[in-house]
Amino acid sequence: MRRHLPFLLILIGTAIVRFVILFVSQTHVTSDEAIIGLMAKHILEGRSFPFYFYGISYNASCAWEAYLAVIPFAIAGVGVVALKIPTVLLSLACLALFYMMTTRLYSIRVATWASLIFALWPGLLKWHFQPRGYAFYFLFIPALIIFFLIIEKENSRRGRDFFLFGLICGIAFWSMELLLITIVALWLLLFLRRKFAIKTFAVCVGGFLIGYGPAIWWNLTHSFRNWHFLFFEKPEAGGLATRFGLQAWREILLHEMPKFFSADTVLWYYPETPWTGYVLYFVTAIAVIITARSALRWKELRNSFSSGFSATDINKDLLMLFLIGVSFVPYIIAPLRVPGYFLAATFFMSILIARCIDRFLVQKEMFVRGLGSVMFLAVVVCAVDALIETATHNQIETLTLCPNRQDHCMLRVPGRDIDAVKQDLEQSRIKAVWTTISFVYPFIFETGEKLVASESIFGVDRPVYPPSIPKPEPSSEDRSVFVIETNSPYRSQIETTLALKGGAPPRISEHGTLMVIEQRFGSESPR
Repeated sequence: MRRHLPFLLILIGTAIVRFVILFVSQTHVTSDEAIIGLMAKHILEGRSFPFYFYGISYNASCAWEAYLAVIPFAIAGVGVVALKIPTVLLSLACLALFYMMTTRLYSIRVATWASLIFALWPGLLKWHFQPRGYAFYFLFIPALIIFFLIIEKENSRRGRDFFLFGLICGIAFWSMELLLITIVALWLLLFLRRKFAIKTFAVCVGGFLIGYGPAIWWNLTHSFRNWHFLFFEKPEAGGLATRFGLQAWREILLHEMPKFFSADTVLWYYPETPWTGYVLYFVTAIAVIITARSALRWKELRNSFSSGFSATDINKDLLMLFLIGVSFVPYIIAPLRVPGYFLAATFFMSILIARCIDRFLVQKEMFVRGLGSVMFLAVVVCAVDALIETATHNQIETLTLCPNRQDHCMLRVPGRDIDAVKQDLEQSRIKAVWTTISFVYPFIFETGEKLVASESIFGVDRPVYPPSIPKPEPSSEDRSVFVIETNSPYRSQIETTLALKGGAPPRISEHGTLMVIEQRFGSESPR
């Protein structure tokens, strides 16, 4: 137990920091988070029991997060912080599983270094507070590797271990379909290592079918909606030359990756690149290049498949490189490259950085030891910057319509602006608003469904609620009230239209990045 004490201190310290940040700066929700919050509220009230995410037959882990949120909702009431508590707890469980996974591969010291780096990773920080289906995704990554290593290390084939591996693969695939590529890669490695016999393969498949069984049942009883979306609607084959061309690789390596290694990874990339992204990108590149120089050799490759990926440290490093490559596949094949598709790689990058730091610090050469110290210091500095930035900015990061009205851009909305809008609406006794798609469900959830909000007036048709729960719409007979971004391209059109319909200029209240535009009639006196 004493040898694990450093990790326990890391786990406790991480828990304290994350809960402090949760209560200080994570008091508002994005659209996806709000929908999961509404799912949990409806479950608590017995109005709905979702199998997948509202509005889409995909990502069952969103529903799982909603069911977990029912517990704090029942104890403390429906609210933003209560919604996010299970996500923070799952992130701590993920850190514990990550440590367990790493100890199966490397020494306790390397596992401790890796756990510290993983806990501090800037690009994952904000994800630890956002219930968007990724909490279970992160949890299943080390779980899958642990069960894979149990089979990979065995000399004798035990049916129970193959069954459990298949079972966890099935549950993971049901949870988050994004894990399919990782699951296929792990099965392929076991085939190449000749770990499967006819009997053990059948047992493994049986375990998978049991784990994935609920999703199979759901598809059979719901017109195969999940499979249709997964294999026919979501993939896009068009533009392959653009996605894999030289220009795409230049964009990925020189522009997107520095952004990926910063803290701004929760949705799309911002135009600007934080300096911390360049620093951590450089540190990771050093670790990957050094590892690749020793591991990517024909002799090492052949030895890995003959003696096993856990036989030597170089073989283990090769496995980490392979898993980073596997994690990159969803990112490169996606029609729209977003950070979330590559986040699995951060698990294995953390390990390779830890390996380099650990090796460098035990060398006799002062320069090499200095390099190891600088690498660790760089990771810590980047992490501290991300922690301070996140803890001191209570805001949501969401999408807004660009000035050209065609594309979408990233927008940071301070929590004080959202609070000011809600207070404005409450003081004006406004019960229904038209708003843009990014703010419909946040306003509905944060007001406990007391406020009616809709985006349909902007021509957006995105049904989210199940048929059993009709979503109310603002009445066309009441005065129109809009909540939009202050710099929205719709602003002038809305102001002109309301002035013509009401016979008087509308009431306009700006609250930072947001604004309220309320229709007035000519007979009314200005407020």
